[in-house]
Amino acid sequence: MEVLRVDHLAGIPSAHQEDDKEDKRQALRLVLLLKSESEGLVSEYLRFQGPPFSTPGFNSTAPVDGLPTPRDLPASLWKRLPLCLSAFTSLAGWFAAVLAWQKELNPGAVSLHRRLEASQQQARALCSSLAAILGQPVPGPPAAPAVSRVIAQKIAGYVACLSYVNWLTQTERDLALLVCETAV
Repeated sequence: MEVLRVDHLAGIPSAHQEDDKEDKRQALRLVLLLKSESEGLVSEYLRFQGPPFSTPGFNSTAPVDGLPTPRDLPASLWKRLPLCLSAFTSLAGWFAAVLAWQKELNPGAVSLHRRLEASQQQARALCSSLAAILGQPVPGPPAAPAVSRVIAQKIAGYVACLSYVNWLTQTERDLALLVCETAV
């Protein structure tokens, strides 16, 4: 009978490592699914806002206080992922507010309402997935942002939708790197 030495077992992945890699793959698949589902979110949002929002080529880079944007991110993947988690937590709260505003401003935009509600739920699901990867508890829901003027609400809604799509793109890149770096 041959005795296996510990150094021979070092190359065999543990069940925990395999589960860890599968969690990361599932998170990446979720991001890819959400990214494809979010295509058209910004254009549908703009379509229901009226001019100048619905004018072809409309683009606003107006910053909105409290809304996370994926700019000036750290180089470290492990520093970016907690920022992604924080961003999606915040965006879930923003989508709740944008949905409430849109129900008041555009009560007939049922398809937009459904899409905003779905985006809110998807952001929450992504928070759970990222929190599991990071070994952190799922953050609680943030307080709903308060924006007073109608035009400011429309701009905030637009920027929230755009930010969601941008964070999905960033998170896709980060998770793809993470899956490639995970040993199994």
